[in-house]
Amino acid sequence: MKKLLSVLLLVVLAGCAEKQEVFDPTALFRQAEESMAKRSFEKARKDYQLIQEKAPERSYDPALMLRIADTYFGEEKYDEARVEYQAFLNYHPVNKDAAYAQFQVAMCSYDQLTTIDRDPEPVHTAVKEFETLKNKFPKSPYEAQAIRYIALCRDRLAEYELYVGRFYHKKRSYLAAVKRLEKLLQDYPGSSAEKDSLYYAGLSYKELGRRDDALREFELLAKKYPSMQDAVGPLINALKSK
Repeated sequence: MKKLLSVLLLVVLAGCAEKQEVFDPTALFRQAEESMAKRSFEKARKDYQLIQEKAPERSYDPALMLRIADTYFGEEKYDEARVEYQAFLNYHPVNKDAAYAQFQVAMCSYDQLTTIDRDPEPVHTAVKEFETLKNKFPKSPYEAQAIRYIALCRDRLAEYELYVGRFYHKKRSYLAAVKRLEKLLQDYPGSSAEKDSLYYAGLSYKELGRRDDALREFELLAKKYPSMQDAVGPLINALKSK
């Protein structure tokens, strides 16, 4: 009798343990979403990844893949986030959230931009990814933002070229300065750096003894930016009197 009771007790305990270990992916996903709302990104990521581990059929679930990428982005771990967003796009290229994932790929580069004197490669990468968004997902909800960020990136690239051009001018490497500034004016017309580029290009041409080129830059500067008339007027008059 005692032996029978012991066996029954073991069966009951085993049943209770089994009930306690029942895995509920829906509840765990809800828990992860609550962590996301509290910006507890690492905790949320562990729950999302646990669902992938415990439910192999959901390993490439688009919602899970995207949310894991979002946790890295929320922690400003942009390299890891980019890898995860790109993985999402590789597995789900026509998913309803694909445009969002592509936008986030671009933002991973944009949000890593630092000071104007640093390597502009991340800016070029951001422009490329925003352009990909426009081309692959026309009229998406993110198109207007992509256009705005492309304009900001182009201004950033123009500012970098101006930085280099002014550096050469300061070092009296006037020919190198002219080449850099003229490239800026050609590649980024109307940028926020255009005004200063015309001014320093004119000064560099003047130092090189290229009167006509200097006069052209100064006159264009005065025409496009009337507020610069007082600064370049005397330079124009001096060049014309020679």
